[in-house]
Amino acid sequence: MTVVDPRLFPQRVRYAALLTVNVYVFMGNMYSSGITTGFGSLAAYFHADNDMLSALVTYSVLAMGLANLFWMPLALCFGKRPVVIFSMAMFLGGIIWSAVAPTYNSLLASRVFASFGYGAIESLGPSILADLFFERNYASAMAVYAAFLSGGSQIGPMIAGYLIEARGWRWFFILCAIIAAVNFVTTIFMLPETIYEPDVDETEEQTEEVEKDAHSHLESIPTRSQVGDRASMDYGEYFKGLFTVGLTKGAQKAGVAKYFAYLFVLPFPLLLIPGVLIASIMYGVVLGGVVAISTLTPSLLSAPPYLFTSADLGLFTLSSFVGIVIAWPIAGPLTDLLSRWLRKRNNNVHKPEHRLPALIFPFLICPVGLVIFGYTIARQEHYVKPAVGAAISAAGLTLVPSVMLSYVVDSYPRTSGEALVLVNASKNVVAFGLAKGAYAWMAKEGVAKMFYEFAGIQWACIFLALPLYIFGPMLRARTQKLF
Repeated sequence: MTVVDPRLFPQRVRYAALLTVNVYVFMGNMYSSGITTGFGSLAAYFHADNDMLSALVTYSVLAMGLANLFWMPLALCFGKRPVVIFSMAMFLGGIIWSAVAPTYNSLLASRVFASFGYGAIESLGPSILADLFFERNYASAMAVYAAFLSGGSQIGPMIAGYLIEARGWRWFFILCAIIAAVNFVTTIFMLPETIYEPDVDETEEQTEEVEKDAHSHLESIPTRSQVGDRASMDYGEYFKGLFTVGLTKGAQKAGVAKYFAYLFVLPFPLLLIPGVLIASIMYGVVLGGVVAISTLTPSLLSAPPYLFTSADLGLFTLSSFVGIVIAWPIAGPLTDLLSRWLRKRNNNVHKPEHRLPALIFPFLICPVGLVIFGYTIARQEHYVKPAVGAAISAAGLTLVPSVMLSYVVDSYPRTSGEALVLVNASKNVVAFGLAKGAYAWMAKEGVAKMFYEFAGIQWACIFLALPLYIFGPMLRARTQKLF
């Protein structure tokens, strides 16, 4: 582990690390969602039905979510850099496997394998950026991270659509493999270890406190940024350190197996907290709506009267990206603005619940997007209309997390690390459950009624913010002592 606060590294080192993380995030989402534009080709090649095709996306989403619970404890035992590199190798291997998969089952297994590897960066990415950037720059770094995250999901299918139409579905995976391989090599030389453990003598009491707070990136230890000036960079030592793998102090003290098991089970009790559970459900139903649209769109728009090609389907996904781009600069400032206004009305006393009223906007617009999509598709209206619905629905992917994740961190700062890992895992499980049966649901109810019912589920889940706003202070008073 590094003995120099990573936030004191030169800008070129920190920005290079930011770039490698963001490219990894972009590629993971491009690989996961881009294949939807090739459903027609895959159906013909593997003689696969719609449920089999949707499984290629939904099981990928599930693997990404569950991976959060595994990679973070492993990183806090061995360091974040070796875990990211190992997960990248796993991701790259899975992509290559996808490119040469001879059967449908082989392709499905390869996507689950690759997505589980990619899941490491979804949990470790934000924490690596928190290690590398001071608080005044962290929001900007996360904004760039979010842009790459969304870009992979929305721009990736456009790239995939044109490539699949021109060269076939295997070439989409070949392109992903080429970019992932370059990213893997650059990461080896450009991503430093970011867990900061200074070589100082500590009392037994301090050591126990470090072990308890290992999940929160050792924030209890004074960093050089707090007690000293910017460190001079010894590049010889820096590059030597890139190829040195060790154990964190917590793993050394408790033993790797025991420490890993402790960190692995640590997040699960947090599901008993209503705020964390509601955040997981709310985020999951919004993500599930977007995943359902992306998996159903190929069959809905490839048939008459639309007759969309793979390239057309790729362009259609840009509508969701437009919704995210419009909501992206609004979400954070809007939440902060409402929070400050409510704090002033509360005698300048801040409560985490002051963030929740901002959910009125996704409550009013996100389910409406699903209604518009279902209504216009069912009546075979011009494709611009369902595109508008998809864009409105996708805006929730920015609005809901910006409120609920900040609420969770505000409410339980000591355990925010475990809470965010749990929310990231749980929302993917919820989204998987909602999107997995989308084709059967649509076949039973019809496309319009299905999306009306999905909108009703979203309204009901986002409405949970009201009782949370009313009873949140009482619930926090009872649970903060435990967490």
